[in-house]
Amino acid sequence: MNLAVPPEPLTARQRTIVLCVALLCAATRFVTLARSMWDWDEALFLLGMRDYDVAMHHPHPPGFPVYIGLAKLVRLVAGSDFHALQAINIVAAMLVFPAMFLFVRELRLRFPVALGAAALFAFFPNVWFFGGGAFSDIPSIVLVLFAVTYLLRGADADSRGRNAYFIGTFLLALAIGIRPQNFLLGLVPGIYATRKRRPGEILIAFLIGLTVVLAAFGSAVYATGSWKEYLRAIREHGDYIARVDSWRSPDRPPLWRLLDRFFVKQYQWPVLGVIASLFVIASIGGAIRERNRSLLLNALTFLPFAIFAWLMLDRFSISRFSIGYQPMFAIFLADGIRRVARQRETIATALTAGFIAAFAIYTVPAMTEVRNEIAPSILAARAVAQHVDPARHQLFVGHTMSKFVDLVTPNFPYIRVIDDRAMPLSTQRPAWLLAEITRTGEGGFVFRRERGTLWNIARRHYFEIKLQPLEARPRFVSGWYAPEAMDIHEWRWMSGRSVTLLPPGRGRTLLRMHFGVPREVSPRNPTITVRLNGRIVDQFRTTDAYVERDYRVEAAPRGLPNVLELSIDRTVNPASDGRELGLRLRYLAWGPA
Repeated sequence: MNLAVPPEPLTARQRTIVLCVALLCAATRFVTLARSMWDWDEALFLLGMRDYDVAMHHPHPPGFPVYIGLAKLVRLVAGSDFHALQAINIVAAMLVFPAMFLFVRELRLRFPVALGAAALFAFFPNVWFFGGGAFSDIPSIVLVLFAVTYLLRGADADSRGRNAYFIGTFLLALAIGIRPQNFLLGLVPGIYATRKRRPGEILIAFLIGLTVVLAAFGSAVYATGSWKEYLRAIREHGDYIARVDSWRSPDRPPLWRLLDRFFVKQYQWPVLGVIASLFVIASIGGAIRERNRSLLLNALTFLPFAIFAWLMLDRFSISRFSIGYQPMFAIFLADGIRRVARQRETIATALTAGFIAAFAIYTVPAMTEVRNEIAPSILAARAVAQHVDPARHQLFVGHTMSKFVDLVTPNFPYIRVIDDRAMPLSTQRPAWLLAEITRTGEGGFVFRRERGTLWNIARRHYFEIKLQPLEARPRFVSGWYAPEAMDIHEWRWMSGRSVTLLPPGRGRTLLRMHFGVPREVSPRNPTITVRLNGRIVDQFRTTDAYVERDYRVEAAPRGLPNVLELSIDRTVNPASDGRELGLRLRYLAWGPA
């Protein structure tokens, strides 16, 4: 393929085919139109629509200012915040096919490859599903596809190329205003086009991009109210990703073990994922043999983000995050199909249609409940106001459900705990617990969505949630001070040593603790010892101000209570209250492992 030669004009027949397929793809987007929001990120976006504040994760950093800004404009005519966000998604989803088709055409790949790649990408289960809710992924990738299309077109030497270069820069800046990582997707096409432009044109494009990006994130800072608070939220969020989601996390499997999940089984259908990968390998092998610059440019466009996702992003959200680099696989798949079919278009078309039919069979049945039923996360949050009396009861909310309570029942008082194994730090009133069900079993009011195929396409959260009376309590026997609370946070200070009785358990049990070390103590590298039922579970030294620990232990036999002993060999005595402070317990959880 010669990238210096413009794409061949479409024939009348080809234009008709493209129009028909585009209309078919657009019509099928409504199959996945969700009745309600469901996921954590959707809740954050909706909170951002209500009260934009990145420091409060309304929405999460860096704030998605372009996405929220567009939604606020649509909100002028939409019936609700959710429908405003969803409207942007559905429009973007309807543009997935044309955006992808134009990009592949700009790579100078043949018409059948462009048509097949665009159709395959539109019907990938995760691309199809996430176009029906209130997520930013589909608007983001559609903007990126249009941006890189125009950037590639911007390599032409004529005025058409110059104008395309400016448009591509503008669209890429908008995409960065949704997600800064989109810069990685525009990097190679941008470099490819920039080296063909004059210095003055490069300067204009730079100013266009800089102005849009500064306006977007400057608006996010302004709406947040403080540059300092905005930067603090960015820094803390980055630290969290590095500590919990990235390859640096001790709990994350080795990169080689995640290779197939990020690059083969993005929507967790192993059989079809492996079959598709064989066609992808055939395309890559053929491209290397032919030194195909078009397919090389395809890889260079998306590989930087793919590698970034593999290294840094949440392994439990691969189906969503892989959308950012799946156009690359769609192109390789479509090209591989035609290579295996030896350019016999009837066979290639049949294979492409077979893949699309398989995707539809896999995806459509899973969407029925999403389309027709309110999500468990919303039903559970609504149940709080129906069953919990804040005058008589204390509500404890698992971390992953906290934003749903903020959204659905604003100003309802609660204390945030870590999960459904939560051991409250105060025990004064009858209590209720709202949390996702992990291994604790059902109880109280249960809200669920059938797993099935949807378990593999969507993020594996919010399928089972319970609101139940909280009866299992710890007993803080000695070494503890009275509980303290502020807003949704609760904690207890202990002295140098404490004893706590945990409820009886059965077999393998998870002990989870988050605690802080006084800032005067942590630089002195104190030794912390954790004992359970007389045995040392862990002993370590730390200079961290905040420590998280999970232990899988054997509970005491015969239904006996479990004795938890914590100690720290260095303490501090603040002049303000005279207490001896050793550790500040923030979260305590105890339950089935």
